[in-house]
Amino acid sequence: MSMLGHATILLGKSPDKTSRLAHRSRQLSQKDEVLAGRPYLPFDRELVLERERCGKACWRFNSSTNPSNCVSLEERARLFRDIFETHEHVFSSTEASSVLPWRSRVGDNVVVKSPFTCDYGYNITIGQDVQIGTGCIILDACEVKISDRCNIGPNVSIYTTSPPVGFERLGSKGPSIGAKVTIDPDCWIGGGVTILPSRRIGQGSTVGAGLDVPPYTVACGNPARVIKGVYPHGSRL
Repeated sequence: MSMLGHATILLGKSPDKTSRLAHRSRQLSQKDEVLAGRPYLPFDRELVLERERCGKACWRFNSSTNPSNCVSLEERARLFRDIFETHEHVFSSTEASSVLPWRSRVGDNVVVKSPFTCDYGYNITIGQDVQIGTGCIILDACEVKISDRCNIGPNVSIYTTSPPVGFERLGSKGPSIGAKVTIDPDCWIGGGVTILPSRRIGQGSTVGAGLDVPPYTVACGNPARVIKGVYPHGSRL
């Protein structure tokens, strides 16, 4: 059975937590719930279709970077920006969410190396003069903001969603919960870093992994810890 069919069965079942979430979804869609920061069912039909749309857009951009395809730089830029477009309805407007997400934005002079992967696209904002290395993965069920002049290293993962903390989990049948991620201006996110939900990376930081980082500091390790401070023009604190 496909994921789409499986999601339809989930909303029709009655036991336990799934039932309570499905009952609420008759008033608010699962997209409404995730954008409000509440538990939601990720295999809801609308969300699955939106991830499929975004996945196709990512595939078109990533394929365009193959030199043998002879795609112009202008067309590659257009294909990249298409990933982040907000589409009002992926199916009938009578079934769709009553709330549209915030508009994504991609600034000027953004350099991105493929492959680039995200879930929805429209929850991501990328500022001016940003560089994103190869293999970046963004799970953007909630808002992700990458501010001006940031350098994102290769194989960086940014997650805005996870299963709820607790002993009882239902796998693909269960809910997830999300929170936004913000990367302030002038940050360097080193290769292989994973940024978890609800994290904010302070302005001017150099980051290794995991925690909230104060402005103008260097943090590294796993889990990351602040090891020193720097003044804006390179002198140490």
